[in-house]
Amino acid sequence: MILNEDQISKCKSIFSQFDKDGTGRIDRFELRVVLERKSYIEMGQKPTEEELFSMINEVDENNTGKIEFYEFLKVYEKNQKAHDRDDEEDLIDAFVAMGGNKDKSGIIDTEKLINVIRHQFEMTIDIEKLIEEIDEDQNHTIDFDEFKRLLSSNY
Repeated sequence: MILNEDQISKCKSIFSQFDKDGTGRIDRFELRVVLERKSYIEMGQKPTEEELFSMINEVDENNTGKIEFYEFLKVYEKNQKAHDRDDEEDLIDAFVAMGGNKDKSGIIDTEKLINVIRHQFEMTIDIEKLIEEIDEDQNHTIDFDEFKRLLSSNY
């Protein structure tokens, strides 16, 4: 995963807030606050002392026991990868619940999907229009890639 400029800028801003003494490093206590506060970089973790030490040891290349900015970026990147994996697992679980397979094969019947959206979730979106846009082959079934696009922020 390569961080984009916005992510790096946000990390820099947050890192600076916690580097109160201006040394260019934050200690494990400051890192804990960053990780625990969901408002900071969407981390929302509650690491144990052991996990915190492990995390610092993993990225602390110069063995200072403190995190420099480039090391903080590694913590952020690792967290984002874990978050992305969790999102993918949730998506697969939803796909399976609708009739697809755990290995991302299989299909979901569009009528079943419409029924679930309308009656179980009581959503008022124009699901037929979204499905029509997503179901590129117009076979009235949704495969995993189409399901993923349907649930993405693009629609």
